[in-house]
Amino acid sequence: MTSRGTAARRVLVALLALTAAVAVLSALQRPAADRATKPRATLGTPLWSVRRVPQPTTDAVGAQHLQAALVDRLGSYEGCVAVRDDIAPAAATNIDRPHIPASTLKLLTATATLDTLGAAFHFTTAVVAPSPPKAGAVDRLIVIGGGDPLLATPERIARDAADPETAGLAVTPLATLADRIVAAGIRSVPGGVVGTDDRYDAARDVPAWNESKRASIGPIGALTVNDGYSGASGTGSGGADPALNAATELTRLLSARGVSVGPPSRGSAPNVDQQSEIASIDSPPLPLVLTEMLSASDNLTAEMLVRELGAHAGEGTTARGVRELTAALTRQGINLTGASIVDGSGLSRDDAVTCTTLLDVLNLARSPKFAPIRDGLAIAGKRGTLATELRATPLAGNLRAKTGTLNGVSALAGFVRSNRPLTFSLLVAGPFGEATAFSLREAMATDIAAFPQTSAGPALVPAPIAPLSPTACPDAQRAC
Repeated sequence: MTSRGTAARRVLVALLALTAAVAVLSALQRPAADRATKPRATLGTPLWSVRRVPQPTTDAVGAQHLQAALVDRLGSYEGCVAVRDDIAPAAATNIDRPHIPASTLKLLTATATLDTLGAAFHFTTAVVAPSPPKAGAVDRLIVIGGGDPLLATPERIARDAADPETAGLAVTPLATLADRIVAAGIRSVPGGVVGTDDRYDAARDVPAWNESKRASIGPIGALTVNDGYSGASGTGSGGADPALNAATELTRLLSARGVSVGPPSRGSAPNVDQQSEIASIDSPPLPLVLTEMLSASDNLTAEMLVRELGAHAGEGTTARGVRELTAALTRQGINLTGASIVDGSGLSRDDAVTCTTLLDVLNLARSPKFAPIRDGLAIAGKRGTLATELRATPLAGNLRAKTGTLNGVSALAGFVRSNRPLTFSLLVAGPFGEATAFSLREAMATDIAAFPQTSAGPALVPAPIAPLSPTACPDAQRAC
């Protein structure tokens, strides 16, 4: 530094010192009465306290605390966890390593279906006859399955309404179709009701499923009622022929309405141009179908949606549907690195995705086009598979997520609103049963919702000191 610069600096220091001295003398010379009658409030928290700029510090330490808590929950289990707020990641563990997603895979199925078919899409189940009715009679009624996974009898609808996990979710009433057939003037069907399901292939399951999973889901088909299970309320066995089961239930409903109907059967769909249309029924629009699948984690709905993706491309098979699903996700920029997808429900243990993939899908669900996915998730303490969970916790009503459970697999992916909105995904695998799977994901969700709280508490950012009132100590200025 030059001598001129040094001199200037000395002058500046001297001026500052002089100004400070004048201020001190002025304060000392102020009359005591004036000091007593006109006390001034003072700052409680120091001007340069971290308390005045807490958020970056709190977030940084909060993220470390959350990371440690989640890693501790994982323990010796395999898994990944990803948590992100609107600004940056809050926690990340093994996020690019593929793991079994269980039913969180349905998030991918929903995203691809919405992208490909659109929110206005609905399934149509049509009833035709070889010729127009004559004196209220037709030779037979042919039901053409359109892939609607929500067709249900009144008894099944009542049963689902009483179940917290399915209450309030969309259905397609088979009774309404029966009413419309009667309204069309049909009174006699000697050849009976014929169920057809040619829109999808005849495979009733997915080869990658083990025997226990095959037993946990009804048969897949383009015409199915009550998830393919027999009996008026769908509490019987999963029949080998869902189209015949549908024809049987429709026959029962028509008979109850005074229609004379022959034995039900199954057949192939005719050329509709050569048939007389009698009645039809549309499913609820696609967003409500997705809500039913996501909230209740309906495996059959997921598998039928995948086959519909295939049918949309010309081949109603699971394999073609999975290819279409992957193509749709790729179009939307979803990171599928390391992914293995063999079905739409996540029942297969051959399925594998990363926490990054799930987080990508959830972030896409924030956009208007894919909002039905976010809106359709189970809600803690309120709806779907989380309806009876976390009711007495702060997460009730604040956690929207897709659950996933297989033997030795616990998964959860969605949104939590607590201190701030967070998006998260977690996949955990280990030698534990269903009870542990439930408690593990609940504990981790609770940890996530607590962000950015830290165990350091006041040690990290001391509690603020309240400013002192001007009248708090008029006779003891020094204490103020």
